[in-house]
Amino acid sequence: GNAFVMSLGSWQALRQKTLDLVQDYHRRYPLRAGMPREELKSRLGLSPRAFGEAVGKAAAEGAVVETEAILALAEHRVTLGREQQRQVDKLLQTFAQNPYSPPSLAESDALVGAEVLAALIEQGQLVKVSDTVLFAAETYNKMTQAVTGHLQREGSITLAQVRDMFSTSRKYAQALLEHLDDKRVTKRVGDE
Repeated sequence: GNAFVMSLGSWQALRQKTLDLVQDYHRRYPLRAGMPREELKSRLGLSPRAFGEAVGKAAAEGAVVETEAILALAEHRVTLGREQQRQVDKLLQTFAQNPYSPPSLAESDALVGAEVLAALIEQGQLVKVSDTVLFAAETYNKMTQAVTGHLQREGSITLAQVRDMFSTSRKYAQALLEHLDDKRVTKRVGDE
C-alpha cells in the first residue's frame, strides 16, 4: 500500500504534540482512563488516515496505549486520593448492604463526585443500567444470570417476577430488564 510519508523532524514534532496533549488530558482528568480519540484527532487537526498512522506508530513505539475509544500514556494509572478512596469504600459498602435497591446515580454522584463515579463505571466496579440506576458489578452479574437462567427454564419472565426474585422495587427491576433488552440479552414481548 502507499505508506504515509513524513520527515523525521515532522514526525518527532507530531509525536511530541500528541504526547503533550494526552498528558495534559491526564492532568485535567486523572480519574479517566484516557483521552477520547476523536478529541485528540480534532486537536491535532489530522485526517482520519494520518491520525490512524500517527497513533499506530506512537503505540508501536510504546509511547501510548490505544483502544478503540481512547488513548493514554503508557505509564498512566488511575489512582484515587486517600479521601476519594474513603468515599468510594463507603459507597461500595452501601451497594453491598443494599445490593438490589442500591443508591441512585444522583446519590452516588453526591457521595463521591461525578469524576470518581465515572471512574468506577469505567473500571467496571459499578454498572450503569439506566440514567438513574446503578448496580455493583457482582450484583449485576448475579441478576443477569438469574434472569437468563429463568428464561432458559421457563421461556419467559415478567417484570413482577424479576421484582419478586430480588425483593426489589419495580424501578430497579424495570431498569435491569430494559438494559438487558438494549444489550440484546433479552427481548420484550408484550408484558414478558
